[in-house]
Amino acid sequence: MSNEIRKDYILDRWVIIASERGKRPTDFSVRPSERSKTETCPFCPGNEKMTPPAFLLYIPSAKGVERDRDSNGERRSDWLVRGIPNLYPALRPREPRSLSADELHEREDGVGEHQVVIESPRHDEHLDRARVEQVRLVVQAYIDRLEALSKWKYVSIFRNHRKEAGASLSHAHSQIIATPIIPKKIANELTASKAYLQSKGSCPYCDILEKERDTDRFICENESFVTLAPWASVYPFEFWLLPKRHQSTMLKLKEGEKGDLARMLRTALGSLAKVLRDPPYTFGFHIAPSAREIEHFHWHLEVYPKLAIQAGFEDSTGIFINVTPPELAAESLRDGLK
Repeated sequence: MSNEIRKDYILDRWVIIASERGKRPTDFSVRPSERSKTETCPFCPGNEKMTPPAFLLYIPSAKGVERDRDSNGERRSDWLVRGIPNLYPALRPREPRSLSADELHEREDGVGEHQVVIESPRHDEHLDRARVEQVRLVVQAYIDRLEALSKWKYVSIFRNHRKEAGASLSHAHSQIIATPIIPKKIANELTASKAYLQSKGSCPYCDILEKERDTDRFICENESFVTLAPWASVYPFEFWLLPKRHQSTMLKLKEGEKGDLARMLRTALGSLAKVLRDPPYTFGFHIAPSAREIEHFHWHLEVYPKLAIQAGFEDSTGIFINVTPPELAAESLRDGLK
């Protein structure tokens, strides 16, 4: 393949696919993760006093798993998943202040919520290597928090894996930030999806699912989800997880689909960890901005390995350079599944 300039499926975003460089997994020289000492980790069992009280706990019980929370100043340590406020929040839940603004200086008060989902009592049980039943609990925690925070305009569920990707602690965890505004990227996707539906009569992501399953960018699928490398991927080895059934929010997931999402997360992230020796990455769920169904939007998860640095060209033009064509990335990730 020669180099190409590709446009995103629906967004006005262009990427240079530098096929002639064609970097493979071995070209990135990723170091294996280093384990940190768990006795000082605030997220490990026994250290719960180092964090705020939990507003969500999944506790093993005779019936399976039950939901609870810390109360009366006590901290439970027999948890499977733990949800807590972020100790250093980007946004805080309080009554908003009225702030002055003008045409050049728009602003809103920094209200919202910033939370942490501690994914396992086991320090190193990250999603790429976790027991599937544990990943299933993490998926349920995402859904519980999404529902609880739906009063805000947008709820962002994301994960930073390894220090190089922004994780301040190595214990397996995700984060959630609820905002009083709809982020620009999500707003652009909503607008583009609506325009596509009006023009084509179909959901763009449903069309992506149908067409990409027969291309070299397809990675894997199960009963409810497809994983693929997007046509104009911004990051080397970027991939997306999309539900086969059209739905705009994770709140619409059926019980069987929750299990399929857990298995697909474990499978796809496990392949990424195997192929690139546990690379730093971030991921983010792209979800409709409220609990209501939005016909033209299709929620999905985007995974961004942090293998390259955005430099002067990207920063000054908004055009990205990807040195690993998505077709090559998908081939490597399919091999990793074996």
